Amino acid sequence: MKKGNAPSHAISGVFVFLLLGIFAVFSTVMVLFGARAYKGTADRAAEHNANRIAAAYLRSMVRADDEENAVRIEDVNGIPAVTMTNIYDDEEYITRLYAYDGMLREWFTYEGAEFEPADGEAVCAADEMTAEISGELLRMKVRNADQWTYVDVALRSLAE
Repeated sequence: MKKGNAPSHAISGVFVFLLLGIFAVFSTVMVLFGARAYKGTADRAAEHNANRIAAAYLRSMVRADDEENAVRIEDVNGIPAVTMTNIYDDEEYITRLYAYDGMLREWFTYEGAEFEPADGEAVCAADEMTAEISGELLRMKVRNADQWTYVDVALRSLAE
């Protein structure tokens, strides 16, 4: 037999919608927390990769050009740079590594060319770079987003 409209049905319907609403709110909150955590992780990974790229790039460029009297430190137009000189087909060329306009840059040209810092090829993010030669060791520091990366390269050409 069918009984009249029992109030328990109305209450159970409201309860189901209330549970569904709570589930939707908590699901949205979890998605927002997850997105924030992912963004933080991705930002830290990008900064770490930029620091690793800068260190590996500087190390490999200096090692590739490490010949007698080829590597020197210069201050060109107020910008500290690691300058390497090479001779190709009896012509003298220079490669400068420096930080300018928020990027680590490489500038490759013939000796005597007018230095334009903005013309250098951008390699990766870097706010500042300093370098010094101490004995047989080239010590470079690169700053990116308030984090310093230190790169030391033993100059084999000076050790001989």
